[in-house]
Amino acid sequence: MAKKNSNGKKSVWYYIKVYFTSLFVSLIIITVGTFLTSQTPCANSKTCESDLKVSINNNSIGTFEGQKVIPPKIDLYNTISNPVVLGASTISGEKHIYVDLNSQELYAYQGSKLFMETPISSGKWNPTPVGNFNIWEKLVSTRMAGGEGADAYDLPNVPYVMYFYHDFGLHGAYWHNNFGHEMSHGCVNMRIVDAKDLYNWADGPTKDQKGTPVSVCNKFVAPNKCIQDNPVD
Repeated sequence: MAKKNSNGKKSVWYYIKVYFTSLFVSLIIITVGTFLTSQTPCANSKTCESDLKVSINNNSIGTFEGQKVIPPKIDLYNTISNPVVLGASTISGEKHIYVDLNSQELYAYQGSKLFMETPISSGKWNPTPVGNFNIWEKLVSTRMAGGEGADAYDLPNVPYVMYFYHDFGLHGAYWHNNFGHEMSHGCVNMRIVDAKDLYNWADGPTKDQKGTPVSVCNKFVAPNKCIQDNPVD
Protein backbone atom coordinates (compact mmCIF):
# COMPACT_ATOMS: atom_id res chain seq x y z
CA MET A 1 0.00 0.00 0.00
CA ALA A 2 1.11 3.60 -0.67
CA LYS A 3 2.35 5.43 2.39
CA LYS A 4 0.16 8.23 3.62
CA ASN A 5 0.96 11.17 5.85
CA SER A 6 -0.90 12.00 9.05
CA ASN A 7 -3.62 13.72 7.05
CA GLY A 8 -4.39 10.53 5.10
CA LYS A 9 -2.80 11.86 1.90
CA LYS A 10 -0.15 10.03 -0.16
CA SER A 11 3.40 11.15 0.55
CA VAL A 12 5.59 13.21 -1.75
CA TRP A 13 7.93 10.22 -2.09
CA TYR A 14 5.06 8.19 -3.58
CA TYR A 15 4.49 10.73 -6.35
CA ILE A 16 8.21 10.97 -7.01
CA LYS A 17 8.39 7.18 -7.49
CA VAL A 18 5.35 7.21 -9.78
CA TYR A 19 6.89 10.00 -11.86
CA PHE A 20 10.25 8.32 -12.36
CA THR A 21 8.69 4.92 -12.98
CA SER A 22 6.49 6.40 -15.71
CA LEU A 23 9.46 8.25 -17.18
CA PHE A 24 11.55 5.06 -17.23
CA VAL A 25 8.81 3.03 -18.90
CA SER A 26 8.30 5.77 -21.51
CA LEU A 27 12.01 5.82 -22.34
CA ILE A 28 12.03 2.06 -22.81
CA ILE A 29 9.03 2.22 -25.14
CA ILE A 30 10.59 5.01 -27.20
CA THR A 31 13.96 3.24 -27.41
CA VAL A 32 12.47 -0.10 -28.46
CA GLY A 33 10.17 1.57 -30.96
CA THR A 34 13.03 3.53 -32.50
CA PHE A 35 15.17 0.39 -32.70
CA LEU A 36 12.45 -1.63 -34.41
CA THR A 37 11.55 1.06 -36.92
CA SER A 38 15.19 1.86 -37.76
CA GLN A 39 16.25 -1.69 -38.57
CA THR A 40 16.40 -2.02 -42.34
CA PRO A 41 17.23 -5.40 -43.88
CA CYS A 42 20.73 -5.38 -45.33
CA ALA A 43 22.48 -7.71 -47.70
CA ASN A 44 25.83 -5.97 -47.13
CA SER A 45 26.21 -4.97 -43.49
CA LYS A 46 29.10 -2.53 -43.95
CA THR A 47 27.87 -0.83 -47.12
CA CYS A 48 24.13 -1.09 -46.64
CA GLU A 49 23.73 2.56 -47.58
CA SER A 50 27.03 3.54 -49.18
CA ASP A 51 26.85 0.88 -51.90
CA LEU A 52 23.68 2.42 -53.32
CA LYS A 53 25.70 4.63 -55.65
CA VAL A 54 28.13 4.19 -58.54
CA SER A 55 31.64 3.34 -57.36
CA ILE A 56 34.54 2.46 -59.64
CA ASN A 57 37.90 1.43 -58.15
CA ASN A 58 39.98 -0.11 -60.90
CA ASN A 59 43.18 -0.29 -58.84
CA SER A 60 41.69 -1.95 -55.76
CA ILE A 61 42.02 -5.52 -54.53
CA GLY A 62 38.99 -7.31 -53.08
CA THR A 63 38.70 -9.94 -50.35
CA PHE A 64 36.31 -12.87 -50.05
CA GLU A 65 36.45 -15.74 -47.54
CA GLY A 66 39.95 -14.67 -46.48
CA GLN A 67 41.31 -14.66 -50.03
CA LYS A 68 42.36 -11.77 -52.24
CA VAL A 69 40.36 -11.40 -55.45
CA ILE A 70 41.01 -9.21 -58.47
CA PRO A 71 38.02 -7.07 -59.54
CA PRO A 72 37.29 -6.58 -63.23
CA LYS A 73 38.28 -3.28 -64.77
CA ILE A 74 35.24 -1.07 -65.34
CA ASP A 75 35.31 1.03 -68.51
CA LEU A 76 32.37 3.32 -67.88
CA TYR A 77 32.30 4.80 -71.38
CA ASN A 78 32.21 1.48 -73.22
CA THR A 79 29.78 -0.03 -70.74
CA ILE A 80 27.13 2.65 -71.07
CA SER A 81 27.66 3.32 -74.78
CA ASN A 82 26.74 -0.24 -75.84
CA PRO A 83 23.41 -0.91 -74.08
CA VAL A 84 21.64 -2.86 -76.82
CA VAL A 85 21.06 -6.57 -76.35
CA LEU A 86 21.04 -8.32 -79.71
CA GLY A 87 17.58 -9.56 -80.64
CA ALA A 88 15.84 -7.86 -77.73
CA SER A 89 14.28 -5.19 -79.94
CA THR A 90 12.31 -7.82 -81.85
CA ILE A 91 10.55 -9.11 -78.69
CA SER A 92 7.38 -7.45 -77.43
CA GLY A 93 5.48 -7.75 -74.17
CA GLU A 94 6.03 -6.95 -70.51
CA LYS A 95 9.32 -7.95 -68.93
CA HIS A 96 9.50 -10.07 -65.77
CA ILE A 97 12.41 -11.63 -63.89
CA TYR A 98 11.93 -14.76 -61.76
CA VAL A 99 14.50 -16.09 -59.28
CA ASP A 100 14.03 -19.75 -58.29
CA LEU A 101 15.69 -20.34 -54.89
CA ASN A 102 15.04 -24.07 -55.12
CA SER A 103 16.82 -24.69 -58.41
CA GLN A 104 19.17 -21.67 -58.14
CA GLU A 105 18.08 -20.48 -61.58
CA LEU A 106 17.01 -17.13 -62.96
CA TYR A 107 14.40 -16.77 -65.71
CA ALA A 108 13.73 -13.56 -67.62
CA TYR A 109 10.61 -13.29 -69.77
CA GLN A 110 9.35 -10.70 -72.17
CA GLY A 111 5.72 -11.50 -72.77
CA SER A 112 5.63 -15.27 -73.27
CA LYS A 113 9.16 -15.34 -74.72
CA LEU A 114 12.00 -16.61 -72.53
CA PHE A 115 14.81 -14.10 -72.85
CA MET A 116 17.24 -15.70 -70.41
CA GLU A 117 17.66 -18.78 -68.24
CA THR A 118 20.85 -18.95 -66.21
CA PRO A 119 22.24 -20.34 -62.94
CA ILE A 120 22.56 -17.97 -60.00
CA SER A 121 23.78 -17.99 -56.42
CA SER A 122 21.38 -16.66 -53.80
CA GLY A 123 21.81 -16.10 -50.05
CA LYS A 124 23.93 -18.54 -48.06
CA TRP A 125 24.94 -16.39 -45.09
CA ASN A 126 21.75 -14.28 -45.22
CA PRO A 127 18.53 -15.34 -46.96
CA THR A 128 17.46 -13.73 -50.19
CA PRO A 129 14.05 -12.12 -49.51
CA VAL A 130 11.10 -13.90 -51.10
CA GLY A 131 8.47 -11.65 -52.64
CA ASN A 132 7.45 -9.50 -55.58
CA PHE A 133 9.56 -6.44 -56.22
CA ASN A 134 10.64 -4.02 -58.93
CA ILE A 135 14.09 -2.87 -59.93
CA TRP A 136 14.42 0.48 -58.20
CA GLU A 137 18.01 1.31 -59.14
CA LYS A 138 20.60 0.24 -61.69
CA LEU A 139 24.33 0.83 -61.12
CA VAL A 140 27.02 -0.17 -63.58
CA SER A 141 29.43 -0.72 -60.68
CA THR A 142 29.54 -0.35 -56.91
CA ARG A 143 31.37 -1.57 -53.80
CA MET A 144 29.90 -4.15 -51.42
CA ALA A 145 31.33 -5.12 -48.04
CA GLY A 146 30.12 -6.86 -44.91
CA GLY A 147 30.30 -10.01 -42.83
CA GLU A 148 32.48 -10.70 -39.82
CA GLY A 149 35.59 -12.77 -39.18
CA ALA A 150 36.12 -15.55 -41.69
CA ASP A 151 32.96 -14.48 -43.53
CA ALA A 152 34.10 -10.87 -44.01
CA TYR A 153 34.28 -9.56 -47.57
CA ASP A 154 35.13 -6.32 -49.32
CA LEU A 155 34.36 -6.27 -53.04
CA PRO A 156 35.01 -3.21 -55.22
CA ASN A 157 33.73 -2.98 -58.78
CA VAL A 158 30.72 -5.25 -58.34
CA PRO A 159 29.33 -5.01 -61.89
CA TYR A 160 25.84 -4.62 -63.36
CA VAL A 161 23.87 -4.11 -60.17
CA MET A 162 20.06 -4.09 -60.26
CA TYR A 163 18.61 -3.38 -56.81
CA PHE A 164 15.12 -4.73 -56.19
CA TYR A 165 14.71 -4.61 -52.37
CA HIS A 166 16.75 -2.23 -50.21
CA ASP A 167 20.36 -3.21 -51.02
CA PHE A 168 19.43 -6.70 -52.22
CA GLY A 169 20.14 -6.88 -55.91
CA LEU A 170 20.92 -8.88 -59.01
CA HIS A 171 24.55 -8.42 -60.04
CA GLY A 172 27.61 -9.97 -61.56
CA ALA A 173 30.04 -11.85 -59.31
CA TYR A 174 33.77 -12.25 -60.02
CA TRP A 175 34.84 -13.70 -56.64
CA HIS A 176 33.47 -17.21 -57.16
CA ASN A 177 32.39 -19.55 -59.95
CA ASN A 178 30.01 -21.72 -57.96
CA PHE A 179 26.81 -20.67 -59.70
CA GLY A 180 23.89 -22.97 -59.18
CA HIS A 181 24.60 -23.05 -55.43
CA GLU A 182 23.97 -20.60 -52.57
CA MET A 183 27.01 -18.34 -52.21
CA SER A 184 25.86 -14.80 -51.36
CA HIS A 185 24.97 -12.67 -48.35
CA GLY A 186 21.46 -12.16 -49.72
CA CYS A 187 21.93 -10.76 -53.21
CA VAL A 188 21.48 -12.77 -56.41
CA ASN A 189 24.91 -13.47 -57.90
CA MET A 190 25.21 -14.03 -61.64
CA ARG A 191 27.98 -14.73 -64.12
CA ILE A 192 29.22 -11.37 -65.34
CA VAL A 193 28.35 -12.06 -68.97
CA ASP A 194 24.76 -12.89 -67.98
CA ALA A 195 24.49 -9.97 -65.57
CA LYS A 196 25.58 -7.61 -68.36
CA ASP A 197 22.92 -8.92 -70.76
CA LEU A 198 20.24 -8.74 -68.08
CA TYR A 199 21.36 -5.24 -67.04
CA ASN A 200 21.08 -3.98 -70.61
CA TRP A 201 17.70 -5.70 -71.07
CA ALA A 202 16.00 -4.84 -67.78
CA ASP A 203 14.44 -1.45 -67.12
CA GLY A 204 15.00 0.81 -64.18
CA PRO A 205 12.24 3.09 -62.89
CA THR A 206 11.14 6.14 -64.83
CA LYS A 207 8.87 9.03 -63.96
CA ASP A 208 5.89 7.16 -65.40
CA GLN A 209 6.51 3.55 -64.41
CA LYS A 210 8.31 1.21 -62.05
CA GLY A 211 11.33 -0.82 -63.03
CA THR A 212 11.16 -4.37 -64.34
CA PRO A 213 9.31 -6.69 -61.91
CA VAL A 214 11.44 -9.19 -59.98
CA SER A 215 9.75 -12.16 -58.30
CA VAL A 216 11.84 -14.22 -55.89
CA CYS A 217 10.25 -17.65 -55.57
CA ASN A 218 10.82 -20.59 -53.29
CA LYS A 219 10.02 -22.53 -56.43
CA PHE A 220 9.29 -21.35 -59.96
CA VAL A 221 7.15 -23.32 -62.41
CA ALA A 222 7.45 -22.10 -66.00
CA PRO A 223 6.19 -19.99 -67.53
CA ASN A 224 4.85 -17.74 -64.75
CA LYS A 225 3.93 -19.65 -61.58
CA CYS A 226 5.93 -18.37 -58.62
CA ILE A 227 5.45 -20.35 -55.40
CA GLN A 228 6.26 -18.18 -52.37
CA ASP A 229 6.33 -19.04 -48.66
CA ASN A 230 5.95 -16.03 -46.35
CA PRO A 231 6.78 -13.37 -48.96
CA VAL A 232 8.00 -9.93 -47.88
CA ASP A 233 5.20 -7.36 -47.94
